[in-house]
Amino acid sequence: MLADLYEISASESAVRSASFAKPQQNALDNHQVNQDYDVNDRIPTSTITGVYVISVAARLADMHPQTLRKYDKEGLVSPQRSQGSRRLYSDSDVERLRVIRRLADELGLNLNGVSLVLDLVRSLTDVVLLLETNSEVADKRAAKVASDEIRQILGYVGADWPYA
Repeated sequence: MLADLYEISASESAVRSASFAKPQQNALDNHQVNQDYDVNDRIPTSTITGVYVISVAARLADMHPQTLRKYDKEGLVSPQRSQGSRRLYSDSDVERLRVIRRLADELGLNLNGVSLVLDLVRSLTDVVLLLETNSEVADKRAAKVASDEIRQILGYVGADWPYA
């Protein structure tokens, strides 16, 4: 019985150390985001490829968990909630956090500026969708050029979002 208890304790220890191990940088760099949704939309749980508690999401986004709480409070990111009200971050939420960090750190925007840029990105993404999917657009070449220019602007923001 003591041997069984030790065996369970050892396996729990292995799981804990694996759970909290720092992810390899290559795994983060090559992280793929589902391309079938708008970054601002909430998506059904069945299509989420990853669900992370706040500590893991913070590590993936290279932020402090308290920063994620602040961004949630400010409305910059809206993670799903578990039945116990714990924040659950999807891959798209983590990608959005990375973009927020880039806008704030590298481009020097404050949170109001970040919010404005995210709203503009959403609007531009909607325009790209309209240009690329609307069959009533008279000049397809002009629509393609406009779509490509908007994608280039979105790419400058650093978002690996749909249409970026």
